[in-house]
Amino acid sequence: MHAHRRTPHAHDTPAVGPRALRLRYAAIGSFMAFTWIGEGNAPAWEHALRTLVILLILPPLLLRTNRRLTQELYETTRPTRVIAQLVTARIVIIAAAFGTSALVGHLLDPHTGRSPVVPAAGLVLLLLSIPVQVRRAHRTRADRSHPSTRPTLSAPRLIVAKLALIIAALLAQLLLGAYVDNATYVVAAAIAITATVLGPAVHGWLLVAQAPAPEREPVGDAA
Repeated sequence: MHAHRRTPHAHDTPAVGPRALRLRYAAIGSFMAFTWIGEGNAPAWEHALRTLVILLILPPLLLRTNRRLTQELYETTRPTRVIAQLVTARIVIIAAAFGTSALVGHLLDPHTGRSPVVPAAGLVLLLLSIPVQVRRAHRTRADRSHPSTRPTLSAPRLIVAKLALIIAALLAQLLLGAYVDNATYVVAAAIAITATVLGPAVHGWLLVAQAPAPEREPVGDAA
């Protein structure tokens, strides 16, 4: 199979604008808040521990898998298979992280009943994101620069940033718990707001350069 040359388009070198970056971190903050609320009325330290379990699983596995399959997507002549692998891997890793977190919660407090509504809603939202993931994968493939030439999120730096947020949330809930009945929801809202406001400000620090690769035309889809 040979690559076919294409006329460059304006979207061949997309840049993440300030608005898109804010929306991205708003989604991340909402995701973290959703996770915090999903742990119910558990003690603050259990909220923090279960969130930490998710944090230690997701970034290393998800970023590494995403990087490898994105590069493969750029180079392959049959993108459908790689996109399916990419989306499936993301769903499996996220589900495994939340499943492990739920198991930790059960082991810590096996007698507490937990509603399945929040996990089920999270799974539905994850499945609903598939069309967006597929669209973004095609946009990535259309970029003229190889994925290895683009900055990527650093898993260690991401863990440090989120760990700082979790510690702050833990302290806030410990302090508010004595004065506010629904401290969990207050802290969850604070997590979402903090990620939305501060995320774009620290985004540059979270990025690291990858090993350079020669720029070339993306591989055309197979007929």
